[in-house]
Amino acid sequence: MTAVVVVDASVMLKWVVTEAGSDEANRLLTHLAEGSLSLVAPEHAVGEVGNGLRKRVAQGVLDADDALAAFDALALLDLELVGGSDHWFRSLRGALDWGVTTYDALYVQLAVDLGVELITADTRLTASSLQQSLPVRLLTA
Repeated sequence: MTAVVVVDASVMLKWVVTEAGSDEANRLLTHLAEGSLSLVAPEHAVGEVGNGLRKRVAQGVLDADDALAAFDALALLDLELVGGSDHWFRSLRGALDWGVTTYDALYVQLAVDLGVELITADTRLTASSLQQSLPVRLLTA
């Protein structure tokens, strides 16, 4: 049986940029390749990853060519991207109720809608979500 989890941009970035937590994030890809895990994210996650790569270029952590190559590598992953205005509108209610950003609520709402866990490397999102008994797990946990 294949388990399903939602991942956010903080995890996705660790797939394409080697940094703290990349080993844990890459274990998810191993499970994906083995067929024991299916990975899902809201469509906007791709834009967030792009922004994360842009920030790393601005900080001098990556050069532009490496950032572009990393972004291209993301497209090769077997990640299911989910969109739709119904999901977006419900996420605003979630953001207001849960005390998280609307961007973060998109991930949490998708996990709630699918009845699965969200895996994130964002400690603040994890703490906020756990206070609300939401299905969120820290990547390293």
